[in-house]
Amino acid sequence: ILLEHSSVQIYSFGRKLGQGSFGVVIEATHKETGIKWAIKKVNREKAGSSAVKLLEREVSILKRVNHEHIIHLEEVFETPKRMYLVMELCEDGELKEILQKKGQFTENETRHIIQSLASAIAYLHRKDIVHRDLKLENILVKSSDIDEENEIKLNIKVTDFGLAVQKMGGSESMFQSTCGTPIYMAPEVISAHDYSQQCDVWSIGVIMYMLLCGEPPFIASSEEKLFEVIKKGDLHFKHSTWESIGETAKNVLQLLLKVDPAHRITANELLDSQWITVNTGRHISKKHLNFLKMCKLKLHLLHAHTLLCFKDILWKPNFQKCQESRGGQCEAFKLISFGLISILWQHGREKTEREVGWGGVSER
Repeated sequence: ILLEHSSVQIYSFGRKLGQGSFGVVIEATHKETGIKWAIKKVNREKAGSSAVKLLEREVSILKRVNHEHIIHLEEVFETPKRMYLVMELCEDGELKEILQKKGQFTENETRHIIQSLASAIAYLHRKDIVHRDLKLENILVKSSDIDEENEIKLNIKVTDFGLAVQKMGGSESMFQSTCGTPIYMAPEVISAHDYSQQCDVWSIGVIMYMLLCGEPPFIASSEEKLFEVIKKGDLHFKHSTWESIGETAKNVLQLLLKVDPAHRITANELLDSQWITVNTGRHISKKHLNFLKMCKLKLHLLHAHTLLCFKDILWKPNFQKCQESRGGQCEAFKLISFGLISILWQHGREKTEREVGWGGVSER
């Protein structure tokens, strides 16, 4: 959307959110609606033709996508010297900054982030779009919440589509140009071999690894040595953090960080993996698990107390006389009515409540 210079005047500019080589990102408020946006302001002269082309590529792709975990581009306008991209405001900043403050995320927190990220990337891949520069800095956080287990849930947005491309010819289309950020680059990209959308999946694996332990999966003293380590793909779980991480998560990482892209799982397969689906279906939270354990304990006590009451009745003198006159236990049992059983059950319940507080059982 190309608008006139006057469009700049409809926004009230506020604090600076970020600074780049050729421009700045500023928080802005629409004067009529009061809605806050992040406006990327780029100096066309400083940027040069190549950077402007990357920006135009980003705009072209963002105008064709619509996903809850991909940054929303509201509008674009320009002046003779500048371009303005009005984008969704993510007030919580970069995922990288949050990771640096936390040190690492729990497995459940990581699962929530990776599920959102994989959903966005699977969507892009279905539209034959490859991001090619997935990294913590390019994942913004719209908002965050704390769940009932005191774990953080982040609403993430994939951003920065300057290196993204839309493939021609379906999912097997290949690229050859080396691009991206070294620690996130897939082996096939480093080797400048033909590569496809699976390079994004590798980057998801690197991000997942870093979220769980706070460090990249592959580290070296120089970029050249780093590339050699990445191409070997020897994945280790030596950090003490990994002792508390489930085997399913480690297995997923092994599948995401396969050196051969043909053996690497896809973004859709990641979404269908047991590690992801366990928290959306069959998973039981700690709170509910404790509730079920308490119910099991109290039912066990209730059963025991009821049996004790029943045993007391069997040994009562009147019942013993009845047993003798009626010809044994079988005939005597017939005298025990459903009403009596109900009374016994109620007596057992009252005894259980006195001991462990039956009435306190609640799932809330």
